[in-house]
Order: sequence, then structure tokens, then C-alpha cells
Amino acid sequence: MPTNRVPKGVRSGGQFAASAHTEPLVSIDTDFPSVGDADVEQLRALAESNDPLVRAEVTSSIRVPDDVLERLAEADQPASVRLAAVNTGYAGIADRAATDPDPLVRAAALSGWDLSDHHRERLSHDPKVQRVMGLISR
Repeated sequence: MPTNRVPKGVRSGGQFAASAHTEPLVSIDTDFPSVGDADVEQLRALAESNDPLVRAEVTSSIRVPDDVLERLAEADQPASVRLAAVNTGYAGIADRAATDPDPLVRAAALSGWDLSDHHRERLSHDPKVQRVMGLISR
């Protein structure tokens, strides 16, 4: 059955016409500000979130304490969180990521400014890292 259409030039009516509605009954309220506005204690709490995306976002804060960043770079964190940690450029993180089980994280470590010569040489010959580098450089 065809849909009735409003003739050209008619300002109201039709399937997409504006209609009155009430305000939503649901609102989202949180005790935490955005990561950019969070203080150190709030960042510590956010770093313990069950959501890996939140933990990864914590790494982007300029206020993230070193111990929190080191915790987020540990092997028991999801690869997305470890990858976000290595991309911060904090001193020491690239060497830690150079031995990560995930080749994508190891590949990110290869671009670290503070990666030791030993790890740089090893990663430049790591076939899985080189495969990742080949995929991202296409």
C-alpha cells in the first residue's frame, strides 16, 4: 500500500513533520567528570573501571600518575588498554611494551622515543611485528 505523500510546497504534515513530545524521563548523572577534567584520585578510580575503553581513555590524561599508567600497561590488561598506554610516550613504557604478547602493542613500542637499542633491534626482526608494520604502512 503506497504511503500518502504531502504535495510539494506544503509546510507541515507528512511522515517527517515535527510533532509535540515530552522531555525524556531518563537522564544520565555521573560522579565523575570527563577524563580531561578528572583529578588524580578520580583518574585512579576510572583506571579500575570494568570498561576497557574507559581505562584506555585514562592514559590520555596529562594528570595520570606513573603508577596508574604502569598498571594500565601490564599484560593482564586488554590489548586496547596496553596499546593506549604505549602510545602515551611516557618514559619506560616502550621498553615494557617491547615484550608484550600482542604484536600490535610491540609494533607501537617500535616507534617509542625511549626504546632501548636492544629492543629496537629485536623488534625490527620480529616477524609478527614486521607483519603488523607492513599492514599499517600500506
